[in-house]
Amino acid sequence: MAEGSNSSPPRDALVQASPSLVLLEVDGHTASAFVATGQGHLVTSLHAVAGARLIHAVMADGTRAEVDQVAAMDDRRDLAILRLPVTDLAPPLGLAPAPLPAEGDTVYVLRAGAGPAPEVRSQQVRAVQVLGDWLTLLELTRTLPEESSGGPVLDMRGAVVGVATAALANGRSLGLVIPTRYIAPLLRGSAASPLSALEAPRRRAGRVRKVPQHPLSVLEGATTDALESIATTLGHAINAGAPAYNRGDVDGCYRLYARTAERLIDSCKAFPGAQRALRDGLTRCDDLPDSDDRAWALRDTFDGLLDVIGRWLQKIRPEAARIARHSAPPPKDYLN
Repeated sequence: MAEGSNSSPPRDALVQASPSLVLLEVDGHTASAFVATGQGHLVTSLHAVAGARLIHAVMADGTRAEVDQVAAMDDRRDLAILRLPVTDLAPPLGLAPAPLPAEGDTVYVLRAGAGPAPEVRSQQVRAVQVLGDWLTLLELTRTLPEESSGGPVLDMRGAVVGVATAALANGRSLGLVIPTRYIAPLLRGSAASPLSALEAPRRRAGRVRKVPQHPLSVLEGATTDALESIATTLGHAINAGAPAYNRGDVDGCYRLYARTAERLIDSCKAFPGAQRALRDGLTRCDDLPDSDDRAWALRDTFDGLLDVIGRWLQKIRPEAARIARHSAPPPKDYLN
């Protein structure tokens, strides 16, 4: 065992899990995966395969197969379901429901290798992070090597409790576990897409925010009461739209933001600079290919206005600036 406490993983569970582990060779790097169904579904981390043009799966017995189908993706939870070309290359790993480990509990991260025996790392759970109704995850006490992403995580009894993810948050490397309960819905569908479907998540991961930096003159003609009202409206829209986006309702998030922008344009006739900023955000959406990009374009528009409103209120009345600053608290971002 590579590192960790003196606790020993359940030997029977390791023997049972090892044949189900799969080493993924992805465009020059490796990742872990495991077989989850008798139909050849492979579970792995989405970021490990995003944008892949060629994926080879290497079974524990050395059998190799080219993977060319994507069965499902969950961008927000960093999960991908691939499909093997043959269904009986490896046995599926049981994913029976199990209680989520608690803070301080020991877990075992399995990393697929070139041989039949996986690398096993023991770790403690640093914290159980509840990011909303869309995601609860485990943060581990130490980082994980990138090659561990996609591997199964066992608890002290040998039950599979999640998928290992080597993540980056605010410039800090983290070891995370995405619970297995998020896998089951992804396994229910029968549709399959080509590997080109993995290009979209890579594009989203590389998105550069384009929050406009407005001069204070953009708010010329505004009153404090009006700006406080706008900041509150923008904050309410973000606080409703962001959870919808995180649940996967990207189109609903975009439509909410668009309706909010249109409503504010009608109420900002006294200060045309703010009207123009909102119209520019909507116009930018016209040239974007999908609801995902449009939602972010309007979020950038809203954040730009909240910033300039906060600076304006700080100059006029410092206590009022807190309304703009706290209208939309920044979301936690744990996944790649």
